[in-house]
Amino acid sequence: MTQSSKVLRPNHTYTVELRFTGDDLVPAEITQRMNLQPSNSSELVSVIGVRKRRPFWAYNGHGEEGFQSEWRSLDEGLAFLVRRLSPLRTTVVDLSRKFSGLWWCGHFQISFDGGPTLSPAVLAAIATFELPLTIDNYFSDQSSDA
Repeated sequence: MTQSSKVLRPNHTYTVELRFTGDDLVPAEITQRMNLQPSNSSELVSVIGVRKRRPFWAYNGHGEEGFQSEWRSLDEGLAFLVRRLSPLRTTVVDLSRKFSGLWWCGHFQISFDGGPTLSPAVLAAIATFELPLTIDNYFSDQSSDA
């Protein structure tokens, strides 16, 4: 494939989610309290000889106007999620007192030039939810994606 016919991906893309985990977490209860369908969830999984996976509930805004499964800007992705979840701030804070809650961000990169930046406004907005921010970084060699 020639360089001109190759679809060029951005050097950095991001995913964003609000996540809750906990040994006593029941995803259906979080769904009911938040009145939102999760983008991903799991009950407690325990297989003989395999480490248990803690139950979790995650929401990324899927199905909402303006949703993107991957964002070109972490700031825009988090701003979108904050706008969607702002009416539920009190519920999120309450849930985070019972379960481990966090803003989970995936940073997918094919180069080492730059990376995520967050505006003071987005940092202040996510701080009102009283949750930590986690950014997981994933590097992919674009040449191996042929």
